[in-house]
Amino acid sequence: MTVAVGWVGIEIAQLILGLVGLSTDDAGLVRATRVVMEILGIELIAIVAWTTLLTGLLLATATQWGLLKHYWIVTKLVINIGLMLNGHFFIQHWLREQAEVGAAPESLSLQLVITMSVSLVLLASATALSVYKPWGKTRRGRHPAAQSARR
Repeated sequence: MTVAVGWVGIEIAQLILGLVGLSTDDAGLVRATRVVMEILGIELIAIVAWTTLLTGLLLATATQWGLLKHYWIVTKLVINIGLMLNGHFFIQHWLREQAEVGAAPESLSLQLVITMSVSLVLLASATALSVYKPWGKTRRGRHPAAQSARR
């Protein structure tokens, strides 16, 4: 859970940097925000995302909750994988492309800020799922209990 909170912090930092980059005419400041976003979005986020996924899988399988026994865990898994794919295929690609071509400072895109905002909402939703644990058990989670009751 600690690593996931770090992921939320990275997304907040990137969102703030993106908003600063969009709201200023200072080319140097935009360039600086883009450099920090590249470090966070390319170097750090992959490590945090993979660690979140791996620790989540480990905790789910090593505890009574089980990986596919509760809807909230399955939903968190889908959110995590979706965010990783979004981060890899959209955000990291965009940041690398900007770095390689030496894009103009004004190229900080509103679309990128919106994508980071959605990512942050999804991470907050995953955190809320961990706290409230809604929706009960999946069919797989209910099935073993029914079999042991028959014996």
